[in-house]
Amino acid sequence: MTEIFDQYLRLLGIEGCPSGLHGLRTLVRRHLSCVPFENISKLLLYDRERTGRVTAMREFLDGIEDWDLGGTCYTNNPYLTDLLRALGYDADLLGADMSRPNVHTCIRVRIGPAAYHVDVGFAAPLREPIRLDGLPAEVDEGSNRYVLDWDRGSGGLRLSMFSGAGNAEGYVAHEPARPREFFDPVVLNSYAPDAWFLNRLRISRIFDGYSVDLIDRKLWRHEGGETSVTHLASMAELKAAVEGQFRMPRCPIERAVAILERIMGQPFFGGAAGA
Repeated sequence: MTEIFDQYLRLLGIEGCPSGLHGLRTLVRRHLSCVPFENISKLLLYDRERTGRVTAMREFLDGIEDWDLGGTCYTNNPYLTDLLRALGYDADLLGADMSRPNVHTCIRVRIGPAAYHVDVGFAAPLREPIRLDGLPAEVDEGSNRYVLDWDRGSGGLRLSMFSGAGNAEGYVAHEPARPREFFDPVVLNSYAPDAWFLNRLRISRIFDGYSVDLIDRKLWRHEGGETSVTHLASMAELKAAVEGQFRMPRCPIERAVAILERIMGQPFFGGAAGA
């Protein structure tokens, strides 16, 4: 284990070197609760450098340690894969198709004869590694339902999310295993002027027992079989939500909103963003 992986484990609140299925479960749960899914780090990088690029692991970890940040699937899953390998796990990074092929990443972990699906980069409450020989698997969170099963058409692994409104979204993950660099072009495309992550504010955090989601000015809290929705009407309310609901008191949320306003050319509160 090198110093950078020691830092990673420390930020996850894990002592020693986790191993086996118990260790994998601990890593997944701690990663989801300690490392937010967010695009604030992307907005900050874009504003600082006026371009996009792949985030290095050191930057990723320093963002967690110094600013309560995290990342998207382009950091959370690849760097967890690296950590798992450093700990001795048989872990592969896979691509997954959504609107386009291989625009999402996820992880396949093998422990003995069993294979498990892990995804800490989809803003989904997949707190447990999901064993693939027991599919379908279902996870309920508030009014949302997540179903993981084999995709009959492609032979890949389909994750479907059904919201309380009944609509479905998700992805289809598939072999072969990919090196992290395979996704570099997709990462660069995520910084295009019209890219999803540059045109809205997005945070998600998966705690034990509940989760919270933010898209622009709308906040969802999923807990106890129910989902509540709060509309945030001011910067003061947004800051209070980020500090309290998401437990990210050092997050530079005001700066992120200012960057988003410059990109969008309109005010975040009172404009069309997050309507």
